[in-house]
Amino acid sequence: MTHESSNNTTADQVDGTSAKNRHGVYLNYETEVIAKLGRSYAAVEIAKCDDGLFRFAVDVQYSYGGFSGPITDAAEGYATAADARKAAIKNLLERFPKAWPSEPHSVREELREMKRQVEDLLIQPSLF
Repeated sequence: MTHESSNNTTADQVDGTSAKNRHGVYLNYETEVIAKLGRSYAAVEIAKCDDGLFRFAVDVQYSYGGFSGPITDAAEGYATAADARKAAIKNLLERFPKAWPSEPHSVREELREMKRQVEDLLIQPSLF
């Protein structure tokens, strides 16, 4: 969908890795919006870390809620950005929000459509 860099002003290190703060949170990362519906979205954030591995965070915002978190040095690392992206998508699907019974039907539809968009990213077309 869309790719963008974080809005942090801290510069990347010379070798393309992200700098981190004293708490182990990486400050610079690439954001990819992988599902969008109106103002609601789901995104994965990937940083190349100082140990040469890639780590991720996920971000979901929708009309009645959402969640996100930082990319930290305590998280599992992946050899490539593509591996981190795939792991992030799987993690997002495991944690994908569900509407509360008290929320309007429109919220259930919104989440269902966004989840479908994310699931479609993992479907590999068959050659046969």
